Amino acid sequence: MNHSLFGKCALMLGCAAAAACAAYGQAGQNGPLLLNQQPRTLLHAPGAGCTIQQLNLRITTGSDDLRGRNDNLDVEVHYANGDMQTASNVNKGQGWPNRSVNVVSIPLNHQVAPDQVKQIKLVHSAASAYNAPSPTAVGSAATPVGPVVAAIDAVEGIQTEDNWDMAELQAFGLGNGVDVPIASFGAHRFTGSNPSLDINAHPAAGCPTGHQVTRISFTFKTADDDLRGGNDNLNIRVLFADGTSQSEPNVNHNQNWPNGSTKDAEVLLNRLVDMSQIRGFTLEDTFTGGSGGDNWNMASMQADASLADGTKHTIGKFGFHRFSSDQSGTKARQITVPSQPIN
Repeated sequence: MNHSLFGKCALMLGCAAAAACAAYGQAGQNGPLLLNQQPRTLLHAPGAGCTIQQLNLRITTGSDDLRGRNDNLDVEVHYANGDMQTASNVNKGQGWPNRSVNVVSIPLNHQVAPDQVKQIKLVHSAASAYNAPSPTAVGSAATPVGPVVAAIDAVEGIQTEDNWDMAELQAFGLGNGVDVPIASFGAHRFTGSNPSLDINAHPAAGCPTGHQVTRISFTFKTADDDLRGGNDNLNIRVLFADGTSQSEPNVNHNQNWPNGSTKDAEVLLNRLVDMSQIRGFTLEDTFTGGSGGDNWNMASMQADASLADGTKHTIGKFGFHRFSSDQSGTKARQITVPSQPIN
C-alpha cells in the first residue's frame, strides 16, 4: 500500500472537514449548513472591498411643496438579492417648502458593497382628507346644514390630495471612509395617480479610488452689484469629457448675495470621475430682463475638486463678469469656464 498517497488523502479529507466545521460555526444557531446549498444571490460579504451602512438622500423640492402631516414620503431600498427595506415618513411629518434642499439618512439593515443597492423607490403617501365640522364651530350642538356647512368647510377645510414636485434627488452610500454616489434623478411630479417613482442605481456604483472626484466646491465673490435671489438665481452645469453634464440649478437657493460678499456653493457629483474627465463649468443666470430685471457683477469664481482620498485641488478660476439677460456679448447670461489643474 502506498502510505504516502494514503496520508495525502487523509490530509485532504481533514481540511475539508475543518472547512465544513468552520462554516457550520459561522452559521450559528440558524441550523446546519448544507455544503451544496446554493442561495439565489449572495450579497457581497462585508470586508470584500469597501462597504456602506447608510444611505444619504439629498432631495430638492421644486415649485410645489411636500405638505407633511398626513402627506409624507416613504423610501424603499431594494438590494441585488431581492431583499428590500422600507423607511417610512422620512420627512417626519414636516413640510418641505418650495425650492428647499433636504437630507434624509437611512441606516441600512446590513452592510453591503455599493453595487448591491439596485434600486431606490420613492412613495408619496398623499391622501385627501375631510375634517368634519364640529358643533362648537357654529355655537350649537345641532349638525349644521346648507350654507353653514360650506362656511365651516372653508374654515376647517376639505384638504385636497397633495401633489409634490421633486426637482432633484441624489443618493450617496456612506461607510467607513466611504462616500460614493449610488443613484440620481431629475425632476418628477408626484400626484394621486402617479404616487411613486423607481430610481435605478448607477450600474457602475462601486468603491472609489483615491484620485476620483466626489464633489466640487465653488467660491463666488460679488462686486458692486448683487445677485438678487428670489426668481433671479445662478445655475451651474458641470461638463464631462465624454460629452455628458450634470446640472445644479439655483445654487444660491433663492438667497441674495450682497455687494462685496463671498459665498460658497457645492455640487455633489452623481458619479465618480477622475479630474481629467472634468472638462469645465457653465455658469448661467435666470434673469428675465426688462426694467425690473436683475444684473449681477461677479468679481471672481474659484472651483475646487474634493477627491476620495480627502485632498482638494483647484481646477478652475475666472475673474470679473457682469451677468444680465443678454444672450451674448460682454454681459452674457452664460459663460463657460474651462477646467485645468491650478497650483
